[in-house]
Amino acid sequence: MLDNLMNWIGSFGNTRSKSLSVPVFDGALKPNNLLEEAEILVEQPGLNDLARRDDGQIFTASANTLYALSKDGALTETMTFDRVISALAFMADGRPVVGLGDRIVLAPGSADERVVDTVKGRKLVAVTAIYRQPDGGLLVCDGSDRHGVDDWAWDLMGKNSGARLIRIDPASGDATVLASGMAYAFGAYDSTETGILVSESWKHCLTSVTGKKKPAVDRLAGYPSRMSLAQGGGFWLSLFCSRTQLVEFVLKEHDFRQEMMATIEPAYWISPSFGSGQDFLEPLQGGGVKQMGVLKPWAPPRSYGLVVRFDANLVPLYSMHSRVGGRNHGICATVQDGDTLYALSKGSGRILKLSVHTVETTLLGGAAQ
Repeated sequence: MLDNLMNWIGSFGNTRSKSLSVPVFDGALKPNNLLEEAEILVEQPGLNDLARRDDGQIFTASANTLYALSKDGALTETMTFDRVISALAFMADGRPVVGLGDRIVLAPGSADERVVDTVKGRKLVAVTAIYRQPDGGLLVCDGSDRHGVDDWAWDLMGKNSGARLIRIDPASGDATVLASGMAYAFGAYDSTETGILVSESWKHCLTSVTGKKKPAVDRLAGYPSRMSLAQGGGFWLSLFCSRTQLVEFVLKEHDFRQEMMATIEPAYWISPSFGSGQDFLEPLQGGGVKQMGVLKPWAPPRSYGLVVRFDANLVPLYSMHSRVGGRNHGICATVQDGDTLYALSKGSGRILKLSVHTVETTLLGGAAQ
Protein backbone atom coordinates (compact mmCIF):
# COMPACT_ATOMS: atom_id res chain seq x y z
CA MET A 1 0.00 0.00 0.00
CA LEU A 2 2.77 2.45 0.95
CA ASP A 3 4.70 1.62 -2.21
CA ASN A 4 1.61 2.27 -4.36
CA LEU A 5 1.06 5.57 -2.56
CA MET A 6 4.66 6.62 -3.17
CA ASN A 7 4.39 5.73 -6.84
CA TRP A 8 1.24 7.87 -7.11
CA ILE A 9 2.88 10.82 -5.33
CA GLY A 10 5.98 10.39 -7.47
CA SER A 11 3.93 10.71 -10.64
CA PHE A 12 3.65 14.44 -9.84
CA GLY A 13 7.00 16.02 -10.61
CA ASN A 14 8.71 12.66 -11.16
CA THR A 15 10.03 12.57 -7.60
CA ARG A 16 9.81 8.78 -7.47
CA SER A 17 12.46 8.39 -10.15
CA LYS A 18 14.80 10.64 -8.15
CA SER A 19 14.63 8.49 -5.03
CA LEU A 20 17.70 6.58 -3.90
CA SER A 21 15.64 4.02 -2.00
CA VAL A 22 16.03 0.34 -2.83
CA PRO A 23 13.66 -2.50 -1.90
CA VAL A 24 14.54 -4.42 1.25
CA PHE A 25 14.86 -8.19 1.58
CA ASP A 26 11.66 -9.22 3.31
CA GLY A 27 8.77 -11.64 2.93
CA ALA A 28 9.68 -14.27 0.35
CA LEU A 29 13.08 -12.59 0.02
CA LYS A 30 13.96 -12.78 3.70
CA PRO A 31 17.74 -13.47 3.93
CA ASN A 32 19.13 -16.87 4.81
CA ASN A 33 22.40 -18.76 4.25
CA LEU A 34 21.16 -21.58 2.03
CA LEU A 35 23.32 -20.76 -0.98
CA GLU A 36 26.38 -20.21 1.17
CA GLU A 37 25.85 -23.55 2.90
CA ALA A 38 25.02 -25.46 -0.31
CA GLU A 39 27.09 -28.41 -1.50
CA ILE A 40 29.90 -27.30 -3.82
CA LEU A 41 29.68 -29.69 -6.77
CA VAL A 42 32.21 -28.04 -9.11
CA GLU A 43 34.87 -25.39 -8.59
CA GLN A 44 36.40 -24.06 -11.78
CA PRO A 45 37.19 -20.56 -13.13
CA GLY A 46 35.33 -19.29 -16.17
CA LEU A 47 31.91 -20.84 -15.55
CA ASN A 48 29.23 -18.97 -17.51
CA ASP A 49 26.01 -20.95 -17.96
CA LEU A 50 24.07 -24.14 -17.22
CA ALA A 51 21.55 -26.08 -19.31
CA ARG A 52 19.59 -29.32 -19.06
CA ARG A 53 18.99 -31.61 -22.03
CA ASP A 54 15.61 -33.36 -22.19
CA ASP A 55 17.19 -36.70 -21.26
CA GLY A 56 18.22 -35.19 -17.91
CA GLN A 57 21.91 -34.65 -18.70
CA ILE A 58 23.23 -31.38 -17.27
CA PHE A 59 25.79 -29.32 -19.20
CA THR A 60 27.87 -26.32 -18.26
CA ALA A 61 29.84 -23.79 -20.27
CA SER A 62 33.25 -22.82 -18.91
CA ALA A 63 35.34 -20.37 -20.93
CA ASN A 64 35.32 -21.77 -24.49
CA THR A 65 34.46 -25.37 -23.54
CA LEU A 66 31.17 -27.24 -23.22
CA TYR A 67 31.14 -29.90 -20.48
CA ALA A 68 28.74 -32.65 -19.48
CA LEU A 69 28.22 -32.61 -15.72
CA SER A 70 27.73 -35.83 -13.78
CA LYS A 71 25.71 -36.03 -10.57
CA ASP A 72 28.93 -36.40 -8.56
CA GLY A 73 30.47 -33.29 -10.10
CA ALA A 74 32.75 -34.82 -12.75
CA LEU A 75 33.14 -32.73 -15.90
CA THR A 76 33.50 -34.39 -19.32
CA GLU A 77 34.61 -32.18 -22.20
CA THR A 78 32.22 -32.49 -25.15
CA MET A 79 32.99 -29.55 -27.43
CA THR A 80 35.32 -26.55 -27.71
CA PHE A 81 35.00 -23.28 -29.59
CA ASP A 82 37.29 -20.49 -30.75
CA ARG A 83 35.80 -18.03 -28.30
CA VAL A 84 34.11 -17.91 -24.90
CA ILE A 85 30.64 -19.46 -24.60
CA SER A 86 28.34 -16.71 -23.33
CA ALA A 87 25.03 -18.61 -23.35
CA LEU A 88 23.81 -22.19 -23.67
CA ALA A 89 20.61 -24.14 -24.41
CA PHE A 90 19.45 -27.35 -26.09
CA MET A 91 17.00 -27.84 -28.91
CA ALA A 92 14.18 -30.38 -28.68
CA ASP A 93 16.27 -32.91 -30.64
CA GLY A 94 19.06 -32.73 -28.04
CA ARG A 95 21.55 -30.71 -30.06
CA PRO A 96 23.14 -27.66 -28.40
CA VAL A 97 22.72 -24.00 -29.19
CA VAL A 98 25.55 -21.77 -28.00
CA GLY A 99 26.03 -18.05 -27.80
CA LEU A 100 29.57 -16.94 -28.58
CA GLY A 101 29.34 -13.31 -27.61
CA ASP A 102 28.38 -11.73 -30.92
CA ARG A 103 26.81 -14.77 -32.59
CA ILE A 104 24.60 -17.82 -32.14
CA VAL A 105 25.61 -21.28 -33.36
CA LEU A 106 22.82 -23.82 -33.81
CA ALA A 107 23.74 -27.54 -33.79
CA PRO A 108 27.51 -26.90 -33.80
CA GLY A 109 29.65 -29.62 -35.35
CA SER A 110 26.75 -31.18 -37.26
CA ALA A 111 25.90 -31.13 -40.95
CA ASP A 112 23.06 -28.72 -40.08
CA GLU A 113 25.24 -26.19 -38.24
CA ARG A 114 24.02 -22.63 -38.67
CA VAL A 115 25.56 -19.36 -37.51
CA VAL A 116 23.37 -16.32 -36.84
CA ASP A 117 25.25 -13.06 -36.28
CA THR A 118 22.86 -10.52 -37.78
CA VAL A 119 19.14 -10.02 -37.15
CA LYS A 120 17.10 -7.51 -39.15
CA GLY A 121 20.23 -5.83 -40.44
CA ARG A 122 21.80 -5.32 -37.01
CA LYS A 123 24.75 -7.30 -35.73
CA LEU A 124 24.45 -9.27 -32.51
CA VAL A 125 26.69 -7.75 -29.84
CA ALA A 126 26.16 -9.48 -26.49
CA VAL A 127 24.32 -12.81 -26.48
CA THR A 128 23.64 -13.23 -22.77
CA ALA A 129 20.96 -15.94 -22.60
CA ILE A 130 19.09 -18.53 -24.68
CA TYR A 131 15.79 -20.14 -23.67
CA ARG A 132 13.88 -22.86 -25.52
CA GLN A 133 10.15 -22.19 -25.72
CA PRO A 134 7.52 -24.90 -25.27
CA ASP A 135 6.97 -24.92 -29.06
CA GLY A 136 10.69 -25.41 -29.71
CA GLY A 137 11.49 -21.82 -30.67
CA LEU A 138 14.61 -20.19 -29.22
CA LEU A 139 14.46 -16.93 -27.28
CA VAL A 140 17.78 -15.10 -27.50
CA CYS A 141 18.78 -12.11 -25.38
CA ASP A 142 21.09 -9.64 -27.12
CA GLY A 143 22.00 -7.68 -24.02
CA SER A 144 23.46 -4.53 -25.55
CA ASP A 145 23.87 -2.73 -28.86
CA ARG A 146 27.21 -1.23 -27.79
CA HIS A 147 29.09 -3.43 -25.34
CA GLY A 148 30.11 -7.09 -25.38
CA VAL A 149 29.15 -9.53 -22.64
CA ASP A 150 32.31 -8.86 -20.61
CA ASP A 151 31.75 -5.09 -20.71
CA TRP A 152 28.32 -5.10 -19.05
CA ALA A 153 29.41 -2.53 -16.45
CA TRP A 154 30.00 -0.02 -19.27
CA ASP A 155 26.43 -0.65 -20.40
CA LEU A 156 25.06 -0.01 -16.90
CA MET A 157 27.10 3.11 -16.22
CA GLY A 158 26.40 4.41 -19.72
CA LYS A 159 22.67 4.04 -18.90
CA ASN A 160 22.11 2.27 -22.20
CA SER A 161 18.87 0.67 -23.31
CA GLY A 162 19.67 -1.00 -26.61
CA ALA A 163 18.96 -4.64 -25.76
CA ARG A 164 16.76 -6.90 -27.88
CA LEU A 165 14.80 -10.11 -27.40
CA ILE A 166 14.99 -12.26 -30.53
CA ARG A 167 13.17 -15.44 -31.51
CA ILE A 168 14.95 -17.94 -33.75
CA ASP A 169 13.19 -20.79 -35.53
CA PRO A 170 15.64 -23.70 -35.14
CA ALA A 171 14.28 -25.47 -38.23
CA SER A 172 14.79 -22.61 -40.66
CA GLY A 173 17.17 -20.33 -38.79
CA ASP A 174 14.80 -17.39 -39.36
CA ALA A 175 15.04 -14.70 -36.69
CA THR A 176 12.43 -12.20 -35.48
CA VAL A 177 12.85 -9.29 -33.07
CA LEU A 178 10.17 -9.59 -30.37
CA ALA A 179 11.20 -6.54 -28.34
CA SER A 180 13.89 -3.85 -28.41
CA GLY A 181 14.95 -0.77 -26.46
CA MET A 182 15.46 -2.72 -23.25
CA ALA A 183 17.94 -2.04 -20.44
CA TYR A 184 20.22 -5.09 -20.67
CA ALA A 185 18.29 -8.28 -21.47
CA PHE A 186 19.86 -11.08 -19.40
CA GLY A 187 17.27 -13.85 -19.34
CA ALA A 188 14.06 -15.08 -20.92
CA TYR A 189 11.18 -17.41 -20.07
CA ASP A 190 7.96 -18.52 -21.75
CA SER A 191 4.91 -20.39 -20.49
CA THR A 192 1.16 -20.48 -21.11
CA GLU A 193 0.48 -18.75 -17.78
CA THR A 194 3.03 -15.94 -17.98
CA GLY A 195 3.60 -15.44 -21.68
CA ILE A 196 7.08 -14.37 -22.71
CA LEU A 197 9.15 -12.66 -20.02
CA VAL A 198 12.57 -11.05 -20.27
CA SER A 199 14.89 -9.86 -17.50
CA GLU A 200 15.80 -6.18 -17.77
CA SER A 201 18.75 -5.98 -15.42
CA TRP A 202 19.20 -2.21 -15.31
CA LYS A 203 15.47 -1.62 -14.74
CA HIS A 204 15.38 -4.33 -12.01
CA CYS A 205 12.31 -5.94 -13.51
CA LEU A 206 10.83 -8.79 -15.51
CA THR A 207 9.14 -7.41 -18.60
CA SER A 208 6.27 -9.08 -20.43
CA VAL A 209 6.62 -8.91 -24.22
CA THR A 210 3.44 -10.85 -24.99
CA GLY A 211 1.26 -8.17 -26.55
CA LYS A 212 2.20 -4.69 -25.39
CA LYS A 213 5.58 -4.54 -23.63
CA LYS A 214 5.04 -3.84 -19.92
CA PRO A 215 6.58 -4.67 -16.51
CA ALA A 216 5.35 -8.00 -15.13
CA VAL A 217 7.43 -7.97 -11.93
CA ASP A 218 9.05 -4.66 -11.03
CA ARG A 219 11.11 -3.09 -8.23
CA LEU A 220 13.21 -6.19 -7.71
CA ALA A 221 15.80 -5.98 -4.96
CA GLY A 222 18.59 -6.99 -7.32
CA TYR A 223 19.72 -7.23 -10.93
CA PRO A 224 17.81 -10.10 -12.58
CA SER A 225 19.50 -12.50 -14.98
CA ARG A 226 18.51 -15.89 -16.36
CA MET A 227 15.31 -17.81 -15.66
CA SER A 228 14.79 -21.58 -15.78
CA LEU A 229 11.82 -23.93 -15.54
CA ALA A 230 10.80 -25.06 -12.04
CA GLN A 231 9.25 -28.45 -11.46
CA GLY A 232 5.56 -28.12 -10.64
CA GLY A 233 5.13 -24.85 -12.51
CA GLY A 234 6.70 -21.43 -12.33
CA PHE A 235 10.39 -20.65 -12.63
CA TRP A 236 13.67 -19.94 -10.87
CA LEU A 237 15.07 -16.42 -11.22
CA SER A 238 18.76 -15.70 -10.68
CA LEU A 239 19.76 -12.23 -9.52
CA PHE A 240 23.48 -11.68 -10.00
CA CYS A 241 23.76 -8.90 -7.41
CA SER A 242 21.55 -6.93 -5.05
CA ARG A 243 21.00 -3.20 -5.34
CA THR A 244 22.55 -0.51 -3.15
CA GLN A 245 21.85 3.17 -2.52
CA LEU A 246 25.45 4.04 -3.41
CA VAL A 247 25.15 2.65 -6.95
CA GLU A 248 21.75 4.32 -7.35
CA PHE A 249 23.37 7.61 -6.30
CA VAL A 250 26.27 7.25 -8.75
CA LEU A 251 23.84 6.54 -11.59
CA LYS A 252 22.20 9.92 -10.92
CA GLU A 253 25.47 11.88 -10.74
CA HIS A 254 26.40 12.34 -14.40
CA ASP A 255 29.68 14.26 -14.02
CA PHE A 256 31.05 11.96 -11.31
CA ARG A 257 30.08 8.87 -13.28
CA GLN A 258 31.71 10.12 -16.47
CA GLU A 259 34.96 10.95 -14.65
CA MET A 260 34.95 7.56 -12.91
CA MET A 261 34.56 5.77 -16.23
CA ALA A 262 37.32 7.85 -17.84
CA THR A 263 39.93 7.58 -15.09
CA ILE A 264 39.41 4.34 -13.15
CA GLU A 265 39.69 0.68 -14.14
CA PRO A 266 36.20 -0.92 -14.41
CA ALA A 267 37.09 -3.48 -11.71
CA TYR A 268 37.16 -0.61 -9.19
CA TRP A 269 34.08 1.30 -10.28
CA ILE A 270 31.22 1.87 -7.87
CA SER A 271 28.99 -0.69 -9.57
CA PRO A 272 27.56 -4.16 -8.94
CA SER A 273 29.93 -7.11 -9.18
CA PHE A 274 29.71 -10.86 -9.66
CA GLY A 275 32.16 -11.32 -6.79
CA SER A 276 34.08 -9.23 -4.27
CA GLY A 277 36.25 -9.24 -1.20
CA GLN A 278 39.49 -10.29 -2.87
CA ASP A 279 41.01 -6.85 -3.49
CA PHE A 280 41.50 -4.06 -0.94
CA LEU A 281 41.10 -1.46 -3.72
CA GLU A 282 37.41 -2.29 -4.13
CA PRO A 283 35.13 0.67 -3.33
CA LEU A 284 33.26 0.64 -0.02
CA GLN A 285 30.39 2.51 1.52
CA GLY A 286 30.24 3.26 5.23
CA GLY A 287 28.13 0.28 6.22
CA GLY A 288 30.52 -2.04 4.41
CA VAL A 289 33.55 -1.32 6.57
CA LYS A 290 34.62 -4.25 8.73
CA GLN A 291 33.93 -3.89 12.44
CA MET A 292 36.51 -5.67 14.64
CA GLY A 293 37.61 -7.64 11.59
CA VAL A 294 34.09 -8.80 10.69
CA LEU A 295 32.02 -7.75 7.68
CA LYS A 296 28.42 -7.82 8.85
CA PRO A 297 26.00 -9.86 6.67
CA TRP A 298 23.59 -6.93 6.51
CA ALA A 299 26.25 -4.50 5.21
CA PRO A 300 25.62 -2.85 1.81
CA PRO A 301 26.78 -5.47 -0.71
CA ARG A 302 29.21 -5.02 -3.57
CA SER A 303 28.28 -8.57 -4.61
CA TYR A 304 25.57 -10.99 -3.50
CA GLY A 305 24.11 -14.43 -4.24
CA LEU A 306 20.36 -14.73 -4.77
CA VAL A 307 17.88 -17.16 -6.35
CA VAL A 308 14.10 -16.63 -6.15
CA ARG A 309 11.39 -19.23 -6.79
CA PHE A 310 8.32 -17.80 -8.56
CA ASP A 311 5.05 -19.65 -9.10
CA ALA A 312 3.05 -19.64 -12.36
CA ASN A 313 1.22 -16.48 -11.24
CA LEU A 314 4.46 -14.51 -10.83
CA VAL A 315 4.26 -14.65 -7.04
CA PRO A 316 7.63 -15.09 -5.29
CA LEU A 317 7.45 -18.12 -2.97
CA TYR A 318 10.87 -18.13 -1.33
CA SER A 319 14.52 -17.34 -1.96
CA MET A 320 18.02 -18.60 -1.26
CA HIS A 321 20.90 -16.30 -0.37
CA SER A 322 24.64 -15.98 -0.06
CA ARG A 323 25.01 -12.78 1.93
CA VAL A 324 27.71 -10.18 2.39
CA GLY A 325 30.91 -11.87 3.48
CA GLY A 326 29.94 -15.09 1.69
CA ARG A 327 31.57 -16.48 -1.44
CA ASN A 328 28.77 -17.93 -3.56
CA HIS A 329 27.88 -14.66 -5.24
CA GLY A 330 26.98 -13.70 -8.78
CA ILE A 331 24.35 -16.40 -9.34
CA CYS A 332 23.51 -16.15 -13.04
CA ALA A 333 22.08 -19.58 -13.96
CA THR A 334 20.02 -22.36 -12.41
CA VAL A 335 18.76 -25.75 -13.60
CA GLN A 336 16.38 -28.12 -11.82
CA ASP A 337 16.52 -31.89 -12.36
CA GLY A 338 14.01 -33.69 -10.18
CA ASP A 339 14.64 -32.71 -6.56
CA THR A 340 18.06 -31.27 -7.34
CA LEU A 341 18.66 -27.61 -8.08
CA TYR A 342 21.98 -26.64 -9.64
CA ALA A 343 23.06 -23.00 -9.30
CA LEU A 344 26.04 -21.40 -11.01
CA SER A 345 28.00 -18.84 -9.00
CA LYS A 346 30.04 -16.81 -11.46
CA GLY A 347 31.63 -14.84 -8.64
CA SER A 348 33.24 -17.90 -7.02
CA GLY A 349 33.51 -20.13 -10.10
CA ARG A 350 31.31 -22.79 -8.51
CA ILE A 351 28.33 -24.96 -9.33
CA LEU A 352 26.20 -25.48 -6.23
CA LYS A 353 23.82 -28.35 -5.54
CA LEU A 354 20.72 -28.13 -3.35
CA SER A 355 17.76 -30.37 -2.53
CA VAL A 356 14.56 -28.50 -3.39
CA HIS A 357 12.61 -30.57 -0.84
CA THR A 358 15.08 -29.69 1.92
CA VAL A 359 15.00 -26.00 0.96
CA GLU A 360 11.20 -25.92 0.98
CA THR A 361 11.02 -27.80 4.28
CA THR A 362 13.46 -25.31 5.79
CA LEU A 363 11.77 -22.19 4.47
CA LEU A 364 8.11 -23.15 4.18
CA GLY A 365 7.84 -25.88 6.78
CA GLY A 366 9.52 -23.93 9.54
CA ALA A 367 11.44 -20.73 10.30
CA ALA A 368 14.01 -19.55 7.75
CA GLN A 369 17.61 -19.81 8.78
